Amino acid sequence: MGQPAARVGDLHVCPMVTPGLPPVPHVGGPILPPGMPNVLIGGMPAATVGCMCTCVGPPDVIIKGSFTVLIGGKPAARMGDNTAHGGVITIGFPTVLIGDMGVPSVSFFAAMLPTVLAELTGGMTNQMARTVKQAVALANGAASGKATVEVCP
Repeated sequence: MGQPAARVGDLHVCPMVTPGLPPVPHVGGPILPPGMPNVLIGGMPAATVGCMCTCVGPPDVIIKGSFTVLIGGKPAARMGDNTAHGGVITIGFPTVLIGDMGVPSVSFFAAMLPTVLAELTGGMTNQMARTVKQAVALANGAASGKATVEVCP
């Protein structure tokens, strides 16, 4: 299921702490304007990757968004998406849901690329072949719903 769309003014949290006596927690704050002023969600500009967020220290930046929904050519930001300081967006507009269900991540493709290239070129090593067989066995086991380990006598 999708996540609520983030907008200018929606809040994020920031886990960073500025060292000192006493240490100063950043806590977070709202997503800053301008956002995407030509795309309104609930009457407020949409937030995208690259939008700035209020923080006690330097401004925070949204670094993760939807893989499949672009607003102004940038990934749409949603509740739960990450910021550069290590925080997340905590509030979104509840009736506009943006999701990426069924879309593999970029890291999945990056992890599979060496195996696919080796198969295409016929240069698969024994280790790569074993890894592919293990991945296929795990996927088949997950699809069948059976346990992936044997029961010891």
